[in-house]
Amino acid sequence: MPHIPVRPGDPASAVRRVREAMSELSGPADTRISPDGRLVAVTVSGPGGADVVVVPADPDRAAPPPRPGPAVRRSPRWLPDSRTLLLIAEPERPGPPSLTAWDTVGGSRAVLATVPGAVEDLLVADDGTEVLLLVADDGAERDGMHLGLPVRLGPDPAPESSRPGAGRRRLLHGRLAPPDLLTGPDAAPAGLRDAGPRGLTVWNAAWRGGRTAVATVSEETLPAGYYAARLARIDLANGSAVTLHRPAGQLAAPALSADRRHAAVVEGVSIVAGRPVLADLADGTVTAPTAAEDVTWLHPVPDGAADGPRRLLTAGPRGTGTRVAEVRADADAPGGARVDVAWEEQAVLTGAAFQPALSLSADGRTAATVREAPGVPPEAVVAPTGGPDAWSWRPVTAPEPAVARGEGGFGDLAGVRTREVTWTASDGRSVHGLLLDAPGVAAPGRGPGPGPARGAGGPRPLAVLLHGGPSWLWSAGYAPADVLGLGPALAAAGWLVLLPNPRGSSGYGLDHARAVVGGFGDGDLDDVLSGVGHLTAGGEALPGRAAVLGHSYGGWLAALASARTDVFRAAVVVSAPTDWLSFAHTSVIGGGYEYTYGIGDPDTAAGRSALIGRSPVFADGGTGTPTLILHGERDRVTPVGQAQELYRALARRAAAPVELHVYPGEGHEFTGAGHLLDAAVRTEEWLTRHVVGTPEVPGAPEAPGLLPVPGVPEVPGPLEVPGAPDRPDLPAPAAPAAASAASTASVDALAKDTP
Repeated sequence: MPHIPVRPGDPASAVRRVREAMSELSGPADTRISPDGRLVAVTVSGPGGADVVVVPADPDRAAPPPRPGPAVRRSPRWLPDSRTLLLIAEPERPGPPSLTAWDTVGGSRAVLATVPGAVEDLLVADDGTEVLLLVADDGAERDGMHLGLPVRLGPDPAPESSRPGAGRRRLLHGRLAPPDLLTGPDAAPAGLRDAGPRGLTVWNAAWRGGRTAVATVSEETLPAGYYAARLARIDLANGSAVTLHRPAGQLAAPALSADRRHAAVVEGVSIVAGRPVLADLADGTVTAPTAAEDVTWLHPVPDGAADGPRRLLTAGPRGTGTRVAEVRADADAPGGARVDVAWEEQAVLTGAAFQPALSLSADGRTAATVREAPGVPPEAVVAPTGGPDAWSWRPVTAPEPAVARGEGGFGDLAGVRTREVTWTASDGRSVHGLLLDAPGVAAPGRGPGPGPARGAGGPRPLAVLLHGGPSWLWSAGYAPADVLGLGPALAAAGWLVLLPNPRGSSGYGLDHARAVVGGFGDGDLDDVLSGVGHLTAGGEALPGRAAVLGHSYGGWLAALASARTDVFRAAVVVSAPTDWLSFAHTSVIGGGYEYTYGIGDPDTAAGRSALIGRSPVFADGGTGTPTLILHGERDRVTPVGQAQELYRALARRAAAPVELHVYPGEGHEFTGAGHLLDAAVRTEEWLTRHVVGTPEVPGAPEAPGLLPVPGVPEVPGPLEVPGAPDRPDLPAPAAPAAASAASTASVDALAKDTP
C-alpha cells in the first residue's frame, strides 16, 4: 500500500479533498464549432481519458455534463457539410494513432489512415477535399507543455538510442473522398504522403488547402529548436521551404488568409504570447505592429483591401483575465495598428494549447470556446460576434452534479475567494497577481500557545506559488492548476495564497515578458519578495510565516529565493532546473532556453560562469530553508538529475531539512491521480511542520509517521497514470515496467530544523 504522510488528527484535510476532487473532475478542454454554427464538437477530458462529444450550439438546450469515453479521441475538425468530423483516435495499447471520420448524424465511424507518428495538429482544407497532419516521429522529444516525455508508439526501446537529426516533425498530406464515402463499412481511405519540408522540423503550421502552407521551422529536431524557429512558406508538392521571417524572439499560432496569399503569426518570448506579425507570401513584405500585445490566437478577417487582409481577430491574456480584440494594421496609428477591444473579463478562454483561443463558424458570426472563472468550472460556451449580444458567452454544457451540489472538495473550492492584488517592486515597477483565501475557514495553527491564531479573521500564513515559464501566467480561473494545483487547495485549507505574475510573465505586454532576459533571478526575484513585504505590511500575511512553492521556472526561482534569503520558512521545488550548466547539456530544450533568456553561454568560460552564478545548486546568502523537492522520474525538460543535484547540495550543507521524492513514470507535469495526491499531502505536511507547526492532538505521537490512506489501492507506489486532469488534451504517459516493483523514491536529510 502506498504511504502518504498524514497529519495526526486531520485525516481528511481540505488540501486532500480539493486535490481529490480536481483529479476526478471531467469537463470541456477544447471546442470546434461547425461551419454552419449549429453544433459544437467538444473535447472532454477527465480521469477516464479524452473523448469528443457533439452538442447543439444553442444555449437554451444546454447539454448534460459531458463525460469522456473509454477511448482517447481528440482534435475534432469539421468538414464543410457540418455533419462529418475528422478525429485522431489513440489506440488502447501503445501504437500508432488513426485518422478517423465520424458521421455525427448517422453515428457511423471509419478509420481513414493509420498515422506513422504522433499527430500534433490536424488541418482540413476549406473545401473539405484535403487533409494535412503535423506528425512527430516515434522517439521525437516533447517540451514541458507535453509532459517532457518522448513520443512512443510502442514499448520503450532497449537500448534507447540518440542520433542527431532523429525525431523530426513533418507534414503528411492526403486526399479525402466526398463525405458520404468517408464513413461506414465501405469508407474510402485517405492516402497520406510525406510533404516535407526537406531537412527541417515543423513546430506548428497553417494551411487552408492546395500546395502552400506556412509553418514555423528549424533544422534542430529537439524542442530547443523551437526557440530559434523561423516562419517559412512550404511547397507541399516538392517539400521546399522559403523563409519569410526570422524573429527576434519565438513564433507561435500561424494563420493564413482566405485567399492564401497572406500569413500572420505571433512573435513573443518563450512561445507563449506576443505581438502579431503579417507577411505577404507573394513579395515577402513583413509588417510587425507593436500596438497589439499578448496575442495567443489570431484569425485574418477579410476586408476587401487591395493589399490583402489587414484585420485580425485576436485572443489572449490581459492581466489575470482574457481579451478578445480586433487589430487593424495602420501605419499612421501609434504602434502601427488600431486595437479595438471586443470583450474583456476576469475569466479564462481556453483551447487545446491551454491558452486563450476561439473557434469560428464559416461566416464568422458565432464563436465557441471553453470558459472558466473563479467559482465557475470549465464549460463550453458560444457567443455571437456581432449585434446587441456580441461576445455574451452562454454555456452549452452543464457542470458536473458534484460541482453544482458542492460535494467534497468542490464545496471547499466554493469557499475560496479570488482577488487581484498590485504592489510596487523596489525599482518602482508595478507588479500584479492574484490572492486566494477562504474567509470562512480558520487559518492553520498550533491551537493553544504561540503560533498563528486559529480564528477565521486576521493575518494568515502565506504560501507564494510561482508559475512556470517564466512567460506563463496566473489567470483568474476556477482552480489554477500550475504547481500541482496546490494554490486553491491551500487557500481552502486556510492559507493566504499569493499567485504573482512577476516580470517575465505574459499578460502585461511584451516588454514586461522580456524584462527578465539577461536578468534571471534579479528583478523577478525582487518582484516576488516585494509582494511578500506588501502583504505582510498590509496585515494580511503573518510576519515570518511564509512559504514559497514553484514548478519548472517557478521551482527554480523558489529554490533561488530559499538559497539567497531567509524570507521563507519552507520551500517546495517541483520539476525545476537547479544547475543551468548541466541543464544546457542534458535538457531537450538546452541550447535554446538559456540563450533565449540570456542566462549564459555554455561554450565560453564567461558564459559558463554566468550559468553557475544563476544556479540554486551554487547559490548562498541565506542561513538555510527547509526544502521539499518533487520530481518526475522521466522528465526530459528538467531531467531528474537536476533534482538530485539540488538535494545533494543541500544535504551536504546540512543547514536545514531537505527531502527528495521522485515519482516513477511521471514527466515534467504530474498526471497520475495517486501521485498528485501524494505530492499534495506531502506538501501540506511539510508546510505545516516548518511554517505553522504540527497541531497539538491529544495522544498523537511527537513526530507524525507515514499512515495509510483510505481508498488508495494496495500497490507498492501510486503508479497509475490515467488521463491528465490538468492538461486535458494530452495522452497519459505509461509507467515503465520497472516501476511496478518500485515505490516513490524518498531520501531525507534532517540535519537541523529551523524555528
